[in-house]
Amino acid sequence: MPDDPSEAAAAAAAYTEGDHATAHSLLQGILSSRDQDPKVLHNVAITDYAMGGCKEPRKLLAVLERLRARVEEAREKADASDSIGSDLVGDADPSLLAYNSAVVLYQLKQYGKARAVLDDMFAQIEPVDEFLAFRSCFLLLDLQLLQRQLEKAAEVLAYLERSYAMLTKSDGGRENGSAESRDSADGASSLPSDWPNKRSARRPPTDISPEEVRSALNLYKAKLALLARSSKSSKREIKTTLNACAQDTTGLFLKANNESLRQNYRKAMKLLSNCNQRSERDPNFAALYYNNMGCIHHSMRRHTAAAFYFGRALRENASLCAPAANGEAVPLTHFSCDRRSELEYNRGLQLLLAGKGEAAFACFHAALKLLHRQPRAWLRTGEACIAAHLEREQAVRAGRAGSRPSAVGCEMLGVGGRRRLLLPVGERLPPPGGR
Repeated sequence: MPDDPSEAAAAAAAYTEGDHATAHSLLQGILSSRDQDPKVLHNVAITDYAMGGCKEPRKLLAVLERLRARVEEAREKADASDSIGSDLVGDADPSLLAYNSAVVLYQLKQYGKARAVLDDMFAQIEPVDEFLAFRSCFLLLDLQLLQRQLEKAAEVLAYLERSYAMLTKSDGGRENGSAESRDSADGASSLPSDWPNKRSARRPPTDISPEEVRSALNLYKAKLALLARSSKSSKREIKTTLNACAQDTTGLFLKANNESLRQNYRKAMKLLSNCNQRSERDPNFAALYYNNMGCIHHSMRRHTAAAFYFGRALRENASLCAPAANGEAVPLTHFSCDRRSELEYNRGLQLLLAGKGEAAFACFHAALKLLHRQPRAWLRTGEACIAAHLEREQAVRAGRAGSRPSAVGCEMLGVGGRRRLLLPVGERLPPPGGR
């Protein structure tokens, strides 16, 4: 612990209130006497990152990785010599460093690396602080659903329901030994009586009620069921979990998704219209709304209308990342909400289905900046390239070829059945739609 606990508490309170300059000043005073304490160095790095507008995530990630390796190495040496903790690491928790690293990696959209960090935590979840384990499992669920690892996501969700049964059961019973922990914790009287603090040494930074936890678990169960395209026997469970979150924006999105899968397109659009409003949790909410409308019109085979909605979503997304056009760095919180690549892919697919090969190729080319490891994106790019080439050939044969050269520029090798079309290498394409 620092020499002056009141100074550390004041720094924590200032950071929570958003006064990062005051928190940084107080932490510098603590650092002068504890310059080798990993916990203090961690807090200083987090505060510096927040003061800079969250625009240097890789610098923060490097600091977290160094501190994590240092703490784990010191712990291993202490265990090998049968000694009680090292003075150099104090009570620093490597799990907290790993979790924060995973959060930064998730916001950088490096989902594979973030999931690897959290998988290691989940494999040894028992000694982890209970509140931290709670947050880590929900983040791991997000990553597994993004990467469509449904079996592993079901395993994590089942663990959450088992471990936090107190928050998911309506009887609200108490865990063994939790009353003593609540009586000794700071500010315990202001927290829900059944908060999972059986092993937690920290006071939760926010007041989360059991109802909110049940709602979150219901939402993840609904997401898992929708991704798995569950059979009729589980539709009743999906409907129950979604109805419990009917007034929540995410719940309305999921209900609209469910209705779209059941081909109730008008009802799905009505549900989306009810939640067409700004959201504080996701600044890119408008782009999500137009993207979902485009997906519904795609299911209705109205590809021109779907392309229009995806274009609207791209404009909303561009307004979120406007500082990047001025040469300024985009805050990581905004970059994590940037969905240009996904929207470009969706728009390109509609243009391809509408017979506009060159415009579709330009969209797919922009989407490959993030989706370059997805084979489907490359397959669609090749299809758009072939479609554009065929359009050109048909225009030449009909005598309607324009003077403007094609943006695709495919090359052909071989003749007859051995003919192959090659994608351009290093060719810079014009931005789609004049953007």
